Amino acid sequence: MSDITVHKDSIRRKIRAHRDAYCDHRGRAHEDEHLLRNWQRALGDFNVHPSPQHPVAAFYPMGKEPDITGIIGAYNPILLPVLCQSDGRLLKEVAWSLHTQEDSLIRPNPRFPPQSTAKLRGPEALARASVVLVAGLAVDRAGTRLGQGGGWYDRALPFISAKTPVIACVFDWEYTEELLPREAHDMAVDGVLTPTRFINLKAQ
Repeated sequence: MSDITVHKDSIRRKIRAHRDAYCDHRGRAHEDEHLLRNWQRALGDFNVHPSPQHPVAAFYPMGKEPDITGIIGAYNPILLPVLCQSDGRLLKEVAWSLHTQEDSLIRPNPRFPPQSTAKLRGPEALARASVVLVAGLAVDRAGTRLGQGGGWYDRALPFISAKTPVIACVFDWEYTEELLPREAHDMAVDGVLTPTRFINLKAQ
């Protein structure tokens, strides 16, 4: 295991512990509304206008991630990740679904977030997205995003269009001026969404 991997894992442990403590004691009232409002500011900053032909790509939040369900509910359709087969086994390849309000959400594996019952699409589906909202544990001022460590977004993001903005969603204290460790495969994000603000990293 490389030194940078060890460093990343150490940061992840600290952030997860902070999230555990925060989520155990916080009230989530209006978090989804605040995130939606800041998301709308982000779209304005990047001059993005989602449509059914060029939808938003997002993620369904787990319990200890920022509550972006307000953002998800604002779009019909929306691209959402599909991680598992119907029997709960992990998919080997990156996959998406173009989720509509008529589709159901299921959770075949409790270790992973809910996913849509809509038709399974391959990684190339992300090329249609107008903007991509990704999960993360931390983001620095240079756009380096620290994920959970599974590498899913490392495999997914190369399929986006070159002009498509990528925005990472984290809690407020998870945006840092201090630079995070970055490896060659780490793709920088263009902005940071938190419950209290949106930071356009391209404008800094």
